[in-house]
Amino acid sequence: MHATSSRWAAVALVATWLAATPAMAQHGLETLPEELAEAFVSLQAEVSSDPETLEQVIAAGRERAIFCNTCHGPDGSATRINYPSLAGQNPVYLLDQIEQFADGSRKKLVMNVLAETFSIEEKVTLALYYSAMPLEPVEADLELARHGAPVYQARCAACHGPAGRGDEGYARIAGQQPGYVAAVLREYKSGQSPRRFSVMYGIASALNESDIDAVAHYIASMR
Repeated sequence: MHATSSRWAAVALVATWLAATPAMAQHGLETLPEELAEAFVSLQAEVSSDPETLEQVIAAGRERAIFCNTCHGPDGSATRINYPSLAGQNPVYLLDQIEQFADGSRKKLVMNVLAETFSIEEKVTLALYYSAMPLEPVEADLELARHGAPVYQARCAACHGPAGRGDEGYARIAGQQPGYVAAVLREYKSGQSPRRFSVMYGIASALNESDIDAVAHYIASMR
Protein backbone atom coordinates (compact mmCIF):
# COMPACT_ATOMS: atom_id res chain seq x y z
CA MET A 1 0.00 0.00 0.00
CA HIS A 2 1.32 3.48 -0.84
CA ALA A 3 2.28 5.82 2.01
CA THR A 4 -0.54 8.26 1.18
CA SER A 5 -3.24 5.59 1.19
CA SER A 6 -1.82 4.10 4.41
CA ARG A 7 -1.97 7.50 6.06
CA TRP A 8 -5.57 8.11 5.08
CA ALA A 9 -6.52 4.57 6.08
CA ALA A 10 -5.17 5.33 9.55
CA VAL A 11 -7.07 8.63 9.63
CA ALA A 12 -10.30 6.88 8.67
CA LEU A 13 -9.69 4.06 11.18
CA VAL A 14 -9.21 6.21 14.24
CA ALA A 15 -11.91 8.72 13.26
CA THR A 16 -14.41 5.86 12.97
CA TRP A 17 -13.23 4.33 16.25
CA LEU A 18 -13.43 7.56 18.21
CA ALA A 19 -16.83 8.45 16.81
CA ALA A 20 -18.27 5.00 17.47
CA THR A 21 -16.94 4.52 21.00
CA PRO A 22 -16.60 7.87 22.79
CA ALA A 23 -17.43 6.37 26.18
CA MET A 24 -14.77 3.67 25.84
CA ALA A 25 -12.25 6.23 24.63
CA GLN A 26 -12.69 8.31 27.77
CA HIS A 27 -13.44 5.76 30.50
CA GLY A 28 -10.49 5.55 32.88
CA LEU A 29 -9.46 9.19 32.56
CA GLU A 30 -10.40 9.73 36.21
CA THR A 31 -7.16 8.00 37.23
CA LEU A 32 -5.03 10.51 35.32
CA PRO A 33 -3.81 13.94 36.46
CA GLU A 34 -6.50 16.49 35.69
CA GLU A 35 -4.39 18.53 33.27
CA LEU A 36 -3.43 15.41 31.30
CA ALA A 37 -7.03 14.15 31.14
CA GLU A 38 -8.29 17.54 29.97
CA ALA A 39 -5.62 17.71 27.26
CA PHE A 40 -6.63 14.25 26.02
CA VAL A 41 -10.34 15.08 25.90
CA SER A 42 -9.63 18.31 24.04
CA LEU A 43 -7.35 16.78 21.40
CA GLN A 44 -9.55 13.70 21.05
CA ALA A 45 -12.52 15.96 20.26
CA GLU A 46 -10.47 17.78 17.62
CA VAL A 47 -9.19 14.68 15.85
CA SER A 48 -12.59 12.98 15.88
CA SER A 49 -14.18 15.92 14.07
CA ASP A 50 -11.33 17.16 11.88
CA PRO A 51 -9.39 14.72 9.66
CA GLU A 52 -6.74 17.35 8.99
CA THR A 53 -5.99 17.70 12.70
CA LEU A 54 -5.87 13.92 13.02
CA GLU A 55 -3.38 13.74 10.16
CA GLN A 56 -1.22 16.33 11.94
CA VAL A 57 -1.39 14.32 15.18
CA ILE A 58 -0.34 11.14 13.36
CA ALA A 59 2.60 12.94 11.73
CA ALA A 60 3.69 14.46 15.05
CA GLY A 61 3.29 11.15 16.86
CA ARG A 62 5.32 9.27 14.27
CA GLU A 63 8.13 11.82 14.57
CA ARG A 64 8.14 11.72 18.40
CA ALA A 65 7.97 7.91 18.42
CA ILE A 66 11.23 7.49 16.51
CA PHE A 67 13.00 6.42 19.72
CA CYS A 68 10.27 3.83 20.37
CA ASN A 69 10.66 1.95 17.08
CA THR A 70 13.56 -0.26 18.16
CA CYS A 71 11.45 -2.02 20.78
CA HIS A 72 7.85 -1.45 19.70
CA GLY A 73 8.35 -1.57 15.94
CA PRO A 74 7.55 0.94 13.19
CA ASP A 75 4.11 2.43 13.82
CA GLY A 76 3.75 0.27 16.91
CA SER A 77 3.70 -3.28 15.52
CA ALA A 78 6.48 -5.00 17.49
CA THR A 79 8.60 -7.73 15.97
CA ARG A 80 10.68 -8.45 19.09
CA ILE A 81 8.90 -10.98 21.30
CA ASN A 82 9.83 -9.29 24.58
CA TYR A 83 8.02 -6.05 23.76
CA PRO A 84 4.34 -5.21 23.29
CA SER A 85 2.79 -3.86 20.15
CA LEU A 86 1.21 -0.45 20.72
CA ALA A 87 -0.64 -0.19 17.40
CA GLY A 88 -4.40 -0.17 17.78
CA GLN A 89 -4.15 0.17 21.54
CA ASN A 90 -6.87 1.75 23.68
CA PRO A 91 -5.54 5.34 23.88
CA VAL A 92 -6.65 5.95 27.47
CA TYR A 93 -4.94 2.76 28.61
CA LEU A 94 -1.81 3.74 26.71
CA LEU A 95 -1.87 7.24 28.16
CA ASP A 96 -2.19 5.79 31.65
CA GLN A 97 0.83 3.52 31.10
CA ILE A 98 2.92 6.43 29.78
CA GLU A 99 2.01 8.42 32.88
CA GLN A 100 2.88 5.50 35.17
CA PHE A 101 6.32 5.28 33.57
CA ALA A 102 6.71 9.06 33.85
CA ASP A 103 5.84 9.20 37.57
CA GLY A 104 7.75 6.00 38.38
CA SER A 105 4.79 3.93 39.59
CA ARG A 106 5.57 1.43 36.83
CA LYS A 107 9.23 0.43 36.72
CA LYS A 108 11.32 -0.07 33.59
CA LEU A 109 14.44 2.08 33.47
CA VAL A 110 14.47 2.91 29.76
CA MET A 111 10.77 3.78 29.76
CA ASN A 112 11.00 5.72 33.02
CA VAL A 113 13.79 7.90 31.63
CA LEU A 114 12.08 8.38 28.27
CA ALA A 115 8.58 9.09 29.62
CA GLU A 116 9.94 11.73 31.98
CA THR A 117 10.96 13.76 28.93
CA PHE A 118 7.46 13.79 27.42
CA SER A 119 5.37 16.93 27.69
CA ILE A 120 1.63 16.63 28.29
CA GLU A 121 1.02 17.33 24.60
CA GLU A 122 3.51 14.64 23.57
CA LYS A 123 1.92 12.04 25.86
CA VAL A 124 -1.53 12.68 24.41
CA THR A 125 -0.21 12.79 20.84
CA LEU A 126 1.61 9.48 21.23
CA ALA A 127 -1.47 7.79 22.72
CA LEU A 128 -3.69 8.93 19.84
CA TYR A 129 -1.04 8.20 17.22
CA TYR A 130 -0.52 4.60 18.30
CA SER A 131 -4.26 4.01 18.64
CA ALA A 132 -4.61 5.04 14.99
CA MET A 133 -2.05 2.61 13.63
CA PRO A 134 -3.24 -0.75 12.22
CA LEU A 135 -1.78 -3.73 14.07
CA GLU A 136 0.18 -6.12 11.86
CA PRO A 137 -0.87 -9.79 12.30
CA VAL A 138 1.49 -12.17 14.13
CA GLU A 139 1.90 -15.92 13.86
CA ALA A 140 0.12 -18.17 16.32
CA ASP A 141 -0.03 -21.91 16.89
CA LEU A 142 -3.69 -22.56 16.05
CA GLU A 143 -3.83 -25.87 17.92
CA LEU A 144 -2.63 -24.17 21.10
CA ALA A 145 -5.02 -21.30 20.39
CA ARG A 146 -7.94 -23.75 20.23
CA HIS A 147 -7.11 -24.99 23.73
CA GLY A 148 -6.62 -21.43 24.97
CA ALA A 149 -9.99 -20.12 23.79
CA PRO A 150 -12.16 -21.41 26.68
CA VAL A 151 -9.52 -20.43 29.24
CA TYR A 152 -9.42 -16.91 27.83
CA GLN A 153 -13.20 -16.54 27.79
CA ALA A 154 -13.44 -17.75 31.39
CA ARG A 155 -10.52 -15.79 32.82
CA CYS A 156 -9.80 -12.78 30.63
CA ALA A 157 -12.86 -11.72 28.64
CA ALA A 158 -14.58 -9.88 31.49
CA CYS A 159 -11.96 -7.10 31.35
CA HIS A 160 -10.32 -7.38 27.95
CA GLY A 161 -13.49 -8.26 26.05
CA PRO A 162 -14.55 -11.41 24.18
CA ALA A 163 -12.43 -10.33 21.19
CA GLY A 164 -9.52 -9.02 23.27
CA ARG A 165 -9.97 -5.42 22.17
CA GLY A 166 -10.32 -3.91 25.63
CA ASP A 167 -12.80 -1.34 26.83
CA GLU A 168 -13.46 0.89 29.83
CA GLY A 169 -9.79 1.70 30.27
CA TYR A 170 -8.49 -1.86 29.82
CA ALA A 171 -5.76 -2.85 27.38
CA ARG A 172 -6.35 -4.21 23.93
CA ILE A 173 -4.43 -7.51 23.93
CA ALA A 174 -5.71 -9.06 20.67
CA GLY A 175 -2.88 -9.70 18.23
CA GLN A 176 0.01 -9.36 20.68
CA GLN A 177 3.11 -11.52 20.23
CA PRO A 178 2.48 -14.84 22.04
CA GLY A 179 5.95 -14.77 23.59
CA TYR A 180 5.29 -11.36 25.08
CA VAL A 181 1.88 -12.35 26.48
CA ALA A 182 3.26 -15.55 28.00
CA ALA A 183 6.16 -13.67 29.60
CA VAL A 184 3.84 -11.09 31.15
CA LEU A 185 1.51 -13.78 32.52
CA ARG A 186 4.46 -15.61 34.06
CA GLU A 187 5.66 -12.40 35.69
CA TYR A 188 2.26 -11.95 37.28
CA LYS A 189 2.05 -15.62 38.28
CA SER A 190 5.45 -15.43 39.99
CA GLY A 191 4.56 -12.19 41.77
CA GLN A 192 7.58 -10.52 40.14
CA SER A 193 5.81 -8.16 37.74
CA PRO A 194 7.22 -4.61 37.78
CA ARG A 195 3.70 -3.24 37.50
CA ARG A 196 1.70 -1.83 40.39
CA PHE A 197 -1.01 -3.83 42.15
CA SER A 198 -3.33 -5.46 39.66
CA VAL A 199 -6.08 -8.07 39.56
CA MET A 200 -3.81 -9.80 37.05
CA TYR A 201 -1.82 -11.32 39.92
CA GLY A 202 -4.86 -13.33 40.97
CA ILE A 203 -5.86 -14.20 37.40
CA ALA A 204 -2.39 -15.44 36.43
CA SER A 205 -1.86 -17.40 39.64
CA ALA A 206 -4.78 -19.65 38.67
CA LEU A 207 -3.23 -20.55 35.30
CA ASN A 208 -0.91 -23.52 34.87
CA GLU A 209 2.00 -23.49 32.42
CA SER A 210 -0.02 -25.11 29.65
CA ASP A 211 -2.84 -22.62 30.14
CA ILE A 212 -0.42 -19.72 29.81
CA ASP A 213 1.00 -20.87 26.50
CA ALA A 214 -2.42 -21.74 25.12
CA VAL A 215 -3.98 -18.42 26.14
CA ALA A 216 -0.99 -16.53 24.72
CA HIS A 217 -1.45 -18.15 21.33
CA TYR A 218 -5.21 -17.62 21.40
CA ILE A 219 -4.67 -13.92 22.09
CA ALA A 220 -2.11 -13.76 19.27
CA SER A 221 -4.63 -15.33 16.88
CA MET A 222 -7.25 -12.65 17.56
CA ARG A 223 -7.72 -10.00 14.87
